[in-house]
Amino acid sequence: MKNKASETPKQKAQKAVHTAALGAATVALTPIPFADAVALMPIQTGMIVQIYRAYGQKVSKGMVQGVLKATFATTMGRSLAGNLFKLVPGAGSIVGGTISAGVAVSVTEAIGQVLIKEFEDGQTIDLENLSSVILTALALATRKK
Repeated sequence: MKNKASETPKQKAQKAVHTAALGAATVALTPIPFADAVALMPIQTGMIVQIYRAYGQKVSKGMVQGVLKATFATTMGRSLAGNLFKLVPGAGSIVGGTISAGVAVSVTEAIGQVLIKEFEDGQTIDLENLSSVILTALALATRKK
C-alpha cells in the first residue's frame, strides 16, 4: 500500500475524480426527478477543490460553487432526458436513473480529467479558466460517439 505522502499530485487528483464519479452515480440513481442536479454540485465542488489542493493551489469552495452555478443550465440540459424518464413511475424511474447516472459519471469524470490535464500541462487555472474547463468537459462528456 502506498504512503499518502509518496503519492504524486496526479494520483491524488485521480482519486478525487474517481471518488466523486462514484458519488455522482449514486446520487443520480435517485428515482426523484431533478433531485440529482442539485446534489451533484457539492460532489463536483469537493472534487475540484481536492484537485486544486493536490497541485498545491488554493481555491475556495464558494468560488467553485459560483462557477458551477454559472454552468448549471448547461449541466441541467445534458441530464434532462434521464430526469424526464424518472417522471414515469416504475420502469421509467429505473431507465431514467440509469441514464442520469451515466451522464453524471461522464460529466464528473470529464471535468476532473480536463482539470488534471490543465494542471499537468503547467497551466494556471483561475476562476475564469475554470468555467472554460467545465464547459469543455461538458462538451467532451456529452458529444455524440
